[in-house]
Formats: sequence, C-alpha cells, structure tokens
Amino acid sequence: MGDLADLLDLEEIDRDLYRATFVFPDRWALYGGQVAAQALRAAGLSVEPDRLPHSLHGYFLRPGDATRPTVFQVFRDRDGRSFSARRVVALQQGQVIFSMSASFQIGEEGYDDQEPVLPDVPSPDETPVFEIPRLFSFEGRKPPQPYGELGRATRFWARCAMPVGDDPFLNACALTYLSDISTGLARFENADYGASSSLDHALWFHRPIRIDDWVLTDLVPHTAAGGRGWYTGEVFQRDGVLVASLAQESLFRKRRRP
Repeated sequence: MGDLADLLDLEEIDRDLYRATFVFPDRWALYGGQVAAQALRAAGLSVEPDRLPHSLHGYFLRPGDATRPTVFQVFRDRDGRSFSARRVVALQQGQVIFSMSASFQIGEEGYDDQEPVLPDVPSPDETPVFEIPRLFSFEGRKPPQPYGELGRATRFWARCAMPVGDDPFLNACALTYLSDISTGLARFENADYGASSSLDHALWFHRPIRIDDWVLTDLVPHTAAGGRGWYTGEVFQRDGVLVASLAQESLFRKRRRP
C-alpha cells in the first residue's frame, strides 16, 4: 500500500499550499499522527533548512478520511534571527480537520542535561514483538507494562523499519507520526468509561533523533474529568538520551452500548 516515505511526500500546489495524495482504505477516521506529521512536513518546507522544529501544538477539529487527499495551507507568522513560527491548517472537502502551530530554531550549542531517566526495561532485542496498530513502516517491542496488562500499551519500543537517513527534519516528522499512537489513559479505562478521539496534541523535540533505531515511548496518565483525559509522555533513545516529550488531551466518556 505504501510506506512512510510515500506518506510524507507532499505535492506543492502553490506557494505554501501542499497536498498529501497518499490515500488508503481505513475502517477508522484518519489517524491523528499522520495528519500532524504531514502538517509539520508542510510547515518545514517553508522554513530555511538550517532551522529545525523544536515544538508543535495541534488541535484535531473534525474526523479526517484516509481515502481522501488532504490539503495543507501554511501561514508564515514570523521569521526571526533564531526562530521561525508557522501555522498550518489541514483541509478536506473545504473544511479544516486539523490546525497546528509549529516553531523552528537554528541549531544552537549550550548547556545539556536531563532529569528523566530511561525506565528499567529489557532492551528491544530481549522484548516480545509488539504489533503497533495503524502505522506504516514501523515495528515495535513490548516490555513489561508499568500499570499491568491493560488494553493498550503505555510503554513500548518502536523504530521505523525503512531507512530514514540522517535528515533531522524527516526524523522529526517520523517521530510526530509515531507520537499519537496508543494512549496514556488506559490506566483509567474500565467497563463503563474509555478514551477515544484525540482533542489536542503537543510535542517538544529536545535533541536530534534517528527514528530507524529503537526509541522507547513512555506514557504517563494524569487525570480524567469532564469528559476529557490528559496524559504526558517521554521518548528516549536506547542509550537513555531524552529526545522528545509529549502531552495530549483526549475525549474520555461513558462507553456507548450497542
């Protein structure tokens, strides 16, 4: 059906206007990580190549359709000496399905430290295979889970099974694609209540990453109230380096009965 390279390949329609033509049949609404990764790709095409994304904040506004192309319109809010700010809207059938703000920064040397540490888990070579749902070109491994065996994994190894190369921007887009999978709210789910659609998603890129090597995603639940649930997550290289952090709010409602 295609691979990650096809998914991130955008057609330029006009200045700051792009179309994702990678389509496929899917029983669910368009995967949020896909539209977010493509939106970041579109934003980055309007930025000088020496500026890389350091953060993005997106809102999922309407369900998308995986069988339809998506159009991305980029707005160049500001280009400063060190940072560039962009906004992107993703459209299908004339309606906005997703909006994103993203910020890019020129590479800068400076103080480097971190507080979170890689969880004490077996290496991916010693961990059972985990079939990551819905993702093209990714493979996974599932270590012991911090909250017991729930319906969805909150801690897992993943890597892109196709070569991505050393382009840091493409690696950031691929990480964005991965970052919306699973949920940190599985700890709160029960027979009556469960997580569903993503509402908003934020991702911070701390250091460059090679997504075709193993990274560990560790999702942490925080709260569920008012029909919404909120969790955070960290992404580590297997040498323990923290490469990214994320936060997401999702619908968390009473389950519909047949």
